[in-house]
Amino acid sequence: METDQLIAADKFCTYYNVEYTFVESLEEIGLLETIFVKETQFIHIPELHKIERMLRLHDDLAINAEGIGAVHTLLDQMELMKLEIINLKNKLRFYEERH
Repeated sequence: METDQLIAADKFCTYYNVEYTFVESLEEIGLLETIFVKETQFIHIPELHKIERMLRLHDDLAINAEGIGAVHTLLDQMELMKLEIINLKNKLRFYEERH
């Protein structure tokens, strides 16, 4: 398997100065998906932005993994609503221009 889009979980923890249990807890509640390659646990690099946001919630606001899950769900819902509003505004502009 190619590992060019993966970062070892232990290297992530070292770089961000976070306990390995943080990664484990995110994975346990389904917020993070890791894979094992030759007994080494890896995180998908495209997921780093999401994990960094969760890490800031944990460190800056002292939110536990379950709370991070709730906040993450709410932020995802807000992003979907924002996209829906943009879509509705575009449709409205289309109909306004026709009249």
